[in-house]
Amino acid sequence: MKSEKLRHKIDFLHKTTIKNEYGEPEDTWDIFISTWASKEPLLGNEYFNALTANTRVDAKFNCRYIPDITNNMRIRHGDEVYEILSAINVKSLNRELLCYCRLVE
Repeated sequence: MKSEKLRHKIDFLHKTTIKNEYGEPEDTWDIFISTWASKEPLLGNEYFNALTANTRVDAKFNCRYIPDITNNMRIRHGDEVYEILSAINVKSLNRELLCYCRLVE
């Protein structure tokens, strides 16, 4: 992974539950960590494999490895928020993290 490709500032968000003024639980998304990443659309075989899995994948983000990133988190890139469908530690070397994501509507 070349560092010049990491030109998109993203925030990994995790869900926290707080109580509102009425004592009811309310979910909020807070920043877990901010980092630089590459954002790429799915092309070729990746796109068609995503279609056959009945899961719409809109983008993939590639960044340096960050421990504790899970599928329960989201990625914010500018005004867009993505749900993480799969967070992969590439080759299990703890150097690169690949996230397949779907745009949250």
